[in-house]
Amino acid sequence: MSNHSPVERPRRVALYARYSTDMQNPMSVEDQFRLAERYAKDRGWTIAGHYADNAVSGTVSRARPQFQRLSADLASGKFDVVLAESVDRISRDAEHIAAFYKRARFNGVELHTTGRGKIDALTLGLSSIFATMFLEELADKTRRGLEGRVEKGLSAGGKVYGYRQGTDERGAPVKGKRAINEIEAAVVRSIFRDYAAGLSPIAIANRLNQEGIPSPSAGTNRRSSGRWKQNTINGNRDRGTGIINNELYIGRLVWNRLSYVKNPQTERRVSQLNPESEWRTAEVPELRIIGQDLWDEVKARQAALSKRSAKIKASVRNKLSAGQTLRRRKYLLSGLLHCGLCGGKMTVAGSGKYKTYYCANAKEMGPSVCSGFRGLRESVAQPLVLSGLRRELMKPEAYEHFRQRFQKRLVESQGAAEERLRLHDARLHELETKERNLLKAIEDGAFSPVINERLNTVHSELVEMREKRVEIVPPAVELPEDLPELYRAMVADLAASLSDEAVAGRAADELHELVDRVVVHWDEEAQGHWLSIEGNLLEMLRKSAPRDLDAVRGDAIFAEVGCGSRI
Repeated sequence: MSNHSPVERPRRVALYARYSTDMQNPMSVEDQFRLAERYAKDRGWTIAGHYADNAVSGTVSRARPQFQRLSADLASGKFDVVLAESVDRISRDAEHIAAFYKRARFNGVELHTTGRGKIDALTLGLSSIFATMFLEELADKTRRGLEGRVEKGLSAGGKVYGYRQGTDERGAPVKGKRAINEIEAAVVRSIFRDYAAGLSPIAIANRLNQEGIPSPSAGTNRRSSGRWKQNTINGNRDRGTGIINNELYIGRLVWNRLSYVKNPQTERRVSQLNPESEWRTAEVPELRIIGQDLWDEVKARQAALSKRSAKIKASVRNKLSAGQTLRRRKYLLSGLLHCGLCGGKMTVAGSGKYKTYYCANAKEMGPSVCSGFRGLRESVAQPLVLSGLRRELMKPEAYEHFRQRFQKRLVESQGAAEERLRLHDARLHELETKERNLLKAIEDGAFSPVINERLNTVHSELVEMREKRVEIVPPAVELPEDLPELYRAMVADLAASLSDEAVAGRAADELHELVDRVVVHWDEEAQGHWLSIEGNLLEMLRKSAPRDLDAVRGDAIFAEVGCGSRI
């Protein structure tokens, strides 16, 4: 019988190290390993493996591949101890560290730290509480600091397209200070103008990509193609995302509109819209890029599109198709005529040349609500309305409004064209600089097939850009000599278009946007009807401008003139 007891094998230990962000020194992983190796050596342990995650937050687990590998190896029997510098190196999330501890105990693996030795349930719980308190306190301090920067008109973080880092009076960079990047600002203005003119976000994105203009994501660490997308332009109006929703472009800095929290299931940060009472704003007029009128035009178009979208959603709730909801009105004056006695809407009855408008209240509710009057034939009402439109639009003051606004828009168009030319020239200058640098590199002996291929590419782009420049040089600003004739043609075209049965439905939609209502009155003495039109009439010209004017300047917008004349 042997008196020798079995020799106990050395304990095997897995070392784990982590540093949080790119702001920390990567050498901290080596420092953590050095401390852990010394700890293991003093106890005679054998190191079974090293696991390290670099520049990853301790509040996530799925984003840490080495932590995931360590967790999987708990059941492999490769080690008896997991050793880290401290518990928060393994995780700052109480739920994650508790789950890891349970899994380790189930597999017979102990958890140790170089500072506290073996970790038990009590130590683990206290460490988790302190880690959670640390994170919350850090978040509060960071938020207070950022709020103070915003109140001073400084950046709270993040790069905004259209701006560059600002400098002091000596030209030295100032952290958090912004200044306008004139080239990018020209792109922003072109986006707003295109959207206000009716172009869709995808059409604008396509134009920018065709012109080779880099998107906001180009040259960043974001996983992106570097090309413009419709969402980059449109974004989300309520959340203030997207180029056309950024209030910084009108000199207003908005902070804390959104908060970012971690989804416990996916461990991904998601944005949540904060109550408006928690937003913080600061006026920074020196950073304004977009004029107020252009901003308002864009917001008005967004509101109109939102209203249309809401109508579609309501139709779905009511079990109607979008087509049913948005079906065009059958008649030009559908929904526009109102009774001059009770203010209620007038409805059409009959068919063909006998179609007649009656007060719906008088017809359906009786004289206690509205006494009503003789019906108005549709064949009489429509010519009366069109006659009124023509008469109001041909007044001298209406033409003068049109002429002034047309000239203003010509000047604005000229400015937009000049901005586009400046942007084109700036990109041309960049390519010329690249070509010179490549040629110098070849002259200095750095020739290679790659450099030669790049030189050929840059040269081809330069040739193409120089050819395009001739096309985008803006012409001189001049009013067309036949502007009065064009104006009269537009008014005549308006009346003709609205009279055409083939476009009556489309014209009715336009009328509902531009005319508030047409009130039908009854003249007892004359035994006849008279109508008053309430709404903005000159805007109709933009809706039906003839091609002659488009050839002069298709960007024209006309003055709005209210009308309440008796016809």
